[in-house]
Amino acid sequence: MKKIFLCLLIASSMLVACNNKPKDFKTYHYDGQRCYLLTSDEEMWPGGDSLGVENSYSMEWPASGFLTSECEAELLLRCFGDSTATSFSQAADRWLDHLWLYDEDSPALHKHPVDTLGIREHYSYGHLASTVTRDSNLVTMLVTSDTYMAYAAHGLYMIDYVVMDLDTKKIVHLNDLVDTAQLGEVIVRAIEDLEVNKDTRDCMFEEYRTAGRVIVPDNFFIDSTRSVINVVFQQYDITPYACGIQTVSLPIFWLSKHIPLTPYCKELFGPGCSLD
Repeated sequence: MKKIFLCLLIASSMLVACNNKPKDFKTYHYDGQRCYLLTSDEEMWPGGDSLGVENSYSMEWPASGFLTSECEAELLLRCFGDSTATSFSQAADRWLDHLWLYDEDSPALHKHPVDTLGIREHYSYGHLASTVTRDSNLVTMLVTSDTYMAYAAHGLYMIDYVVMDLDTKKIVHLNDLVDTAQLGEVIVRAIEDLEVNKDTRDCMFEEYRTAGRVIVPDNFFIDSTRSVINVVFQQYDITPYACGIQTVSLPIFWLSKHIPLTPYCKELFGPGCSLD
């Protein structure tokens, strides 16, 4: 009888262990577009007094209840630049309505909503998109932003990664993994020493080589093996525009030799990720 009870106890423990998997995760997809024809009482644009503006988004978004309310507010801020919105629909609607390239309070500027914009040589646009991938208990949202202001030499393309933990329902920040106050120097060393960062090394601004440190963005992702933290710099951050967006790879074991990892980081990457 004791043997049967012991077997049942072991079996139930194994069942609990097997069911200790990351929580279910769902996303929803949203699309939106809004077009405007701007007219001006003043000479604002070369070649005419009207201009088209198109704002559009195509967003994959975590299902309701996945994140804490505080983290969802941060996600809305990082994606739409809205610090007061309480829902996706509110933030997205405000973003579509916002003429982020122009002074909306100008009395000389008039906004006329239109269904579509005709084919015209000069217009401005803002496009926003996101995709979501899952790696075990981590979910990574990739947000891309593509903007252009009419008559400018070129547009501006940006990417932002948001890493979320399924277990804690929180957004993971770089300072959850390492002390970011020390990371600026470590990143420059990784650019100089690691061949994987050669492209960044070849075009990095000399001022950062001389200073031996960079301003660390909270923009990163973890590769599929969770053996590398990749820190992402936007255009102009550490290289000229022509070099594009830069990703600096920090292999976790190499990183642990140059900066202490937090307990959460060690738990996330598992045994053997650091020297201690």
